[in-house]
Amino acid sequence: MLSRQDVEDLLEQARRNEKIMKRLDQVEEFILAHHGLKELIRHLGRRVAQLYELEAVTLVLASDNPRLSQALAALEGELPEDCFMASRQEMRLLLLDLERPYLTNRLGREMLACFFPKGPFVSSAAVVPLWVRGELLGSLNLGSASPRRYQPGFETDFLRRLGRKLATGLDSALLLEQARYLERREAMLEMAGAACHNLAQPLTTATLIVEKLGRLLPPEGPERETLTALREEVERLGELVQRISQVSEYATRPYAQGLRIVDVDASGPLPDPQQGEGRT
Repeated sequence: MLSRQDVEDLLEQARRNEKIMKRLDQVEEFILAHHGLKELIRHLGRRVAQLYELEAVTLVLASDNPRLSQALAALEGELPEDCFMASRQEMRLLLLDLERPYLTNRLGREMLACFFPKGPFVSSAAVVPLWVRGELLGSLNLGSASPRRYQPGFETDFLRRLGRKLATGLDSALLLEQARYLERREAMLEMAGAACHNLAQPLTTATLIVEKLGRLLPPEGPERETLTALREEVERLGELVQRISQVSEYATRPYAQGLRIVDVDASGPLPDPQQGEGRT
């Protein structure tokens, strides 16, 4: 028969488990309400800190993850103040094991610089690696002013579940961003092709007229200098049309009145079909 103390301990554990599950459900609701990558990483730290009553919550994203790099480049904005970048190797050197949550109440200078570089100072922390389908996206980092909040040897099951939920949400946001990128890229390529097609005929006509004028004008005189300048501009226009025809990636640059336009120079050329074999 259970003693009164045993019953009270069981009830306390049940209340604690219920509170944990409620927090996890609230995190899931937050993720479901924030589909976009930009808004997810912007509000994540503050929301988790509020739910778990923590002094600091940060998100470290894997800087050597190609999907993340492409998605963040497409956002064309700075990361929020509680979101940082670190390589997988850097995180492994600090945590040794990236397969499970890392709990510590002895944070060294390197740990703080990587996971909590902007403070406030924390006395204990839990670093939760974010994995999805064998791919490391980064880590969620929970910091507390209490040295007893996170200690080595503590139960980490709820942290694993928290990490899985966030990794799934982050992965969904990445997939959505990739789909948007491909849509923009397809529209850009179609527009580039249409521009080249419509410019080709007048460019050819202009080139022929310049050549004809070159045969008709005398070899000396001011008209010849004007014609030379015109020929150079037509050649520049031809080079620009050629670069537009080779655009294969979506890149933009600032323009007047806050607008952004396709950056022809930054957009990569189409791959050489003869060099396609062996690409990774």
